[in-house]
Amino acid sequence: MSHNHGADSAPPSRRSVVKGAAWAVPAVVVAGAAPTVAASAGFLTFSGNACKLPGNSQSVFKGYVFELFANNAAGPLPRDAITEITGISVSGFPDLGAFAVVVKGPNDSCSCGPCPGTVLAHTFCTADGHLNQRILIFTSADVTGNSANATVTVTYRQFDCNNTSTCGAPTNGSASTVISSTPPVQGPCTIVDPTPPT
Repeated sequence: MSHNHGADSAPPSRRSVVKGAAWAVPAVVVAGAAPTVAASAGFLTFSGNACKLPGNSQSVFKGYVFELFANNAAGPLPRDAITEITGISVSGFPDLGAFAVVVKGPNDSCSCGPCPGTVLAHTFCTADGHLNQRILIFTSADVTGNSANATVTVTYRQFDCNNTSTCGAPTNGSASTVISSTPPVQGPCTIVDPTPPT
């Protein structure tokens, strides 16, 4: 018999093995789920709501409207965030026409901006510590014919403002989701105030 730190070691009983296995399985499942949760978090997140815009609208936006939320966690320094949406695609097809970004509430004021080289119609500000700022993106094209059960992806770049009227170097990001349905804005659309800009 071998000794370990002065104690005799006996083979484990069957009951001990079964108890250990029962506790080990949930630990593995929980550990495996964590990266999925972490991957879904980000500055921009889709709400899952999307609606089809009217095709006979007088507006140039005749594709879809997608709802997102911006979340700027409070930093150790006062850091407002200026975000520019650089592209949107539905199932891999980019919107080749114009798109517009509209803040539906609240529309924050930042300590700096506009940042050099940004398109103002695609840019918005989220104050430091502000969560769940509602953003709508209106597309001008219906590139797929149907966005139901389609993957929608937005790409963006973000600038930190440090209260000195200067924009920091941009960082790039993206957010994606699967849209399960796109009801018409004149019908059962669940987005509040989905009126396209003129």
